[in-house]
Amino acid sequence: MSNVLLGLQTVISPMVLLFLLLGCVVGLVIGALPGLTGNMAIALMVPLTFGMEPSVGLAFLSAIYCSSIYGGSISAILLGIPGTISSFATTLDGYPMAKQGKAGKALGTATMASVFGGLFSAVVLLFLTPVLAEFALRFGPGEYFAVALLGIACITSISGDNIPKGLLSGMIGLLIAVIGMDPQNGVPRLTFGNMNLLGGISLVASLIGIFGVVSVLKTAEACRQEKSSQAMPEVDNVWIGWKECFRQLPTWIRGSVIGTIVGIIPGAGTNVATFMAYDTEKKLSKDPESFGQGNPIGVAAPESANNAVTGGSLVPLLALGVPGNSTSALFLGAIMIHGMQTGPVFFTEHPDVIYGLFLSIIVANIIMAPLGIFILRYMKKILSVPEELLSGIILAFCVTGVYAIATNPFDVLVLIVFGLIGYFCYKFKIPTAPMIVAMVLGSMTENNLRQALVASKGSWNFLYTSPVTLIIVLIAAASFFFPFIAAQMKKMQKRG
Repeated sequence: MSNVLLGLQTVISPMVLLFLLLGCVVGLVIGALPGLTGNMAIALMVPLTFGMEPSVGLAFLSAIYCSSIYGGSISAILLGIPGTISSFATTLDGYPMAKQGKAGKALGTATMASVFGGLFSAVVLLFLTPVLAEFALRFGPGEYFAVALLGIACITSISGDNIPKGLLSGMIGLLIAVIGMDPQNGVPRLTFGNMNLLGGISLVASLIGIFGVVSVLKTAEACRQEKSSQAMPEVDNVWIGWKECFRQLPTWIRGSVIGTIVGIIPGAGTNVATFMAYDTEKKLSKDPESFGQGNPIGVAAPESANNAVTGGSLVPLLALGVPGNSTSALFLGAIMIHGMQTGPVFFTEHPDVIYGLFLSIIVANIIMAPLGIFILRYMKKILSVPEELLSGIILAFCVTGVYAIATNPFDVLVLIVFGLIGYFCYKFKIPTAPMIVAMVLGSMTENNLRQALVASKGSWNFLYTSPVTLIIVLIAAASFFFPFIAAQMKKMQKRG
């Protein structure tokens, strides 16, 4: 309880509240703009947090994270174009509602469902993460190796439809992770005599390149194509009323539970959560034929689920130090540039920062409701901002942000190289999420494996002598092979 009060004291400071409000605005606008993602927004803002207090910087990023997920529903409803990938399921009923003249009701439903889902997962994050971190204090190198292995095993789950390309992406990420000094004997690896590579590849610079620069290159490519002019429906009153809120409440609860659980599982992602929630409501509905025709429940279910993923996805990162997706990897980068470390040590050394983060997510979701309703009035102007102008601003943020962290021109080169790598992956439909997860977890996996082998005198028996390690390794194996089995079952069903 004392730590919660410490976090509350952090959150109620004027500076934190100001950046929570600013983060909600930035995330909402960027999430609503098709082609720009919440991950890109967080990647651009990570360097800006370098000059802030850690509690202020993490509050700022958490607000961007929460509001950008919700912001994706705006263009999904008004234009039929998901602002973020997680909002794809929202288009199924949100856009038909808008075409029926119910754009306000659809946006109001998305707003309230998103706020509820975000608050639900934030409360779970607040109470579950410390318990998991306390349990993790008993972990040794063997257990941490198994946990890191579980994180890497999720690369098959986040590879999409093409698992071989996802595995290739993951292997590239592991190769990048070994660049630098050997952690035990200090021998340079893959540095090619360059002093700048002795400390490894800058995580922040590489992530900004993959998200920020790739976004600019995609926009430049799209500018060469003819743009279709699409009329945006008028938005009437977006407040759906308390009666409608209570009618949708069971849907919000089911979607929030699904989203939170899926968020905690490394590699599952928002797409899984949104379609699971949508499918659940369709099966429970007395009128399943109305789904896809403009049913408000078809908007409430995915929106409550995708915002519930936000809190759940940070649980393994903060408690165990294992990022389960690209967004949590970005948060890890923000924490690292302040010289802090995730995992159980975070709770003992910086309780004010981590509990401030928990409560910041709660406050950010509360701010989202009135702010979203206010900003929705200006959506036509925001969505009509020229993409070329946005791209120029984004590129400037990328370069200056990366250079400002260490004032090292080599980091700008890293930014450019990873931007080109990301664009290459985009053109050849190679998912970058497995690469990012492997880059982040590669060194953790190697260090703990070596320490475990030293402790066991070169024997691999540590994998099965500890029940916790054995269980986690078995779960990791199941997580890795499940997508292969599922793909084979789909093929067999099609043949049948």
